[in-house]
Amino acid sequence: MENFNEQTMTWLREHGLVIFITLVVAVIAYYLVGILTRAISRRIQSLDDVEDSELDRRTKTIFRVIHSTGVVIIISTAIMMILTELGVAVTPVMASVGFVGLAFGLGAQTLVKDMIAGLFILIENQYTVGDVVEIGGITGNVEQMTLRATALRDLYGTVHVIPNGEIRIVANKSRDWSRAIVDVGVTYEEDVDTAVQTLQEIGDALAADEAMALLLQETAVVTGIEGLDQWAVRLRIMVKTLPNAQFEVQRYLRRQIRLVFAEKGIELAFPRQDVMILNEPKKEA
Repeated sequence: MENFNEQTMTWLREHGLVIFITLVVAVIAYYLVGILTRAISRRIQSLDDVEDSELDRRTKTIFRVIHSTGVVIIISTAIMMILTELGVAVTPVMASVGFVGLAFGLGAQTLVKDMIAGLFILIENQYTVGDVVEIGGITGNVEQMTLRATALRDLYGTVHVIPNGEIRIVANKSRDWSRAIVDVGVTYEEDVDTAVQTLQEIGDALAADEAMALLLQETAVVTGIEGLDQWAVRLRIMVKTLPNAQFEVQRYLRRQIRLVFAEKGIELAFPRQDVMILNEPKKEA
């Protein structure tokens, strides 16, 4: 029993203390990485006075990736050191197989591919956290991004996690500016010029609205007749807006079109079908 206790104390002095110090240092490094990345990120974001600017979003995205990568490195290093102290022969395995060979041997080829793709996404600034993008037919808000994957939340609240290595084409819907486009269908019996003039008046009223004017970059433009559809003459109004503001502007325009057109007696078109009933002549007896 005394030998066992003595061996335990010896192991604790030689290895247990090292393991404890490793855990403490790893925890301190974890919190230190978080504090440093947040501090540097805030310092860079303070370089401009615009809230949620392109610089703010890109800085936030890059430092989130740096933080997550740093955490992975800290945890991996701590685990390797603890395993070594526990007597697990990690170094010979790494030396004999090599890092690249070990990565491929463990099936990490896809992981390396994802991380390289994520690195190029950051370097090329294809999108940042907060952007609305379409990737692989999925449209959503970029909520999180790491070197391995991108998380999109769609309109219904569903989160889609897409490996960066699977991303081929990215459609960024909120870079620099957006455009609100609303098509209006009026019947063929209506005066097209009056309808176009009414649309332009609605566009002018949009710019005059104090709350909506903050979302605009240019004045609204009525392009005229965009199509002669089966049931309607299709008109279009469009306006350049701030990034991601096009949806709110479109809702405002649709509401005003419904109210103002009804007030002026301009009939909006809808699918209809004319039915003609022909009475057959009565046959003489």
